[in-house]
Amino acid sequence: MRRVFLLPLIVTLSTGVKLPETGPVPVESPRGETAKGKAVAVPAVSAPTVPVPEAKPDGDTSTAKPPLGAFEENPDQSGQAGSAGQEAEESENADKLPVISAPPVDEAALASCEAELRKLGAVFDRQDPIRGENGCGIEAPYSIEQIVPGVSLSPASQLRCPTALALARWMEGVVVPATEALPAAVTLARLNHGSTYVCRRRNNSATGKMSEHAIGNAIDIMSFEFKGRDPIPVSPRAGDGTVEEAFQRAVRGGACLHFTTVLGPGTNASHADHLHLDIIKRNRGYRLCE
Repeated sequence: MRRVFLLPLIVTLSTGVKLPETGPVPVESPRGETAKGKAVAVPAVSAPTVPVPEAKPDGDTSTAKPPLGAFEENPDQSGQAGSAGQEAEESENADKLPVISAPPVDEAALASCEAELRKLGAVFDRQDPIRGENGCGIEAPYSIEQIVPGVSLSPASQLRCPTALALARWMEGVVVPATEALPAAVTLARLNHGSTYVCRRRNNSATGKMSEHAIGNAIDIMSFEFKGRDPIPVSPRAGDGTVEEAFQRAVRGGACLHFTTVLGPGTNASHADHLHLDIIKRNRGYRLCE
């Protein structure tokens, strides 16, 4: 019986016909069912034929066009054309400042603000309006000569009255008491700032929102000068374990009781050498203290 089965194989090999290296694999039942102890045969299903794209000539790196409607403004353009148009528009608007708006001037509110500043011992002068582009400016800027009794503000400043009032309250309620806690007989003499009104974006960036400096809502504190000891400049002091670190932590922490934004060393590289204080209004009275 074995000789009968081997005969066709011998004839095939003698005629030079090559047999496939692997044979077909039978398909099992998906449930493994059997009939009378034998596996039930399941017909094999051929895989769908996937069309193969034609080969491109050497050096052709172009991609297929996106479907119609992929670009809403001009569906006939390719992605590269749309991207180029967008880049051209962004380049054209790169130097344009976004619009910012300050609260309107309320003379009754200003009169009340001025009265509060005088109670705190501030010496100030209301100046002519400052008007810049895209909403920059202050309709009623104030120059502060003395922020609280015996403490000058240097250099010249241009602030909205509510900003000056927040600064005076911080000085009277936080900075002066912190000064009194310093060793020896020390009194605060001058508060040095880096900027008040400046028409620019946040962090002096080329893009993004306008800074609160652009409408007189912000001031950058650089250092504190005293009678009886050396000045204390604002700088990274975390972990120093010094009285200067303690003073800086105290005045910075207390600032968020009077300002809605307090940024400084550790916030980012842009604020490593000063305290940024502003009075921006956010939803639900949120305050950013970093």
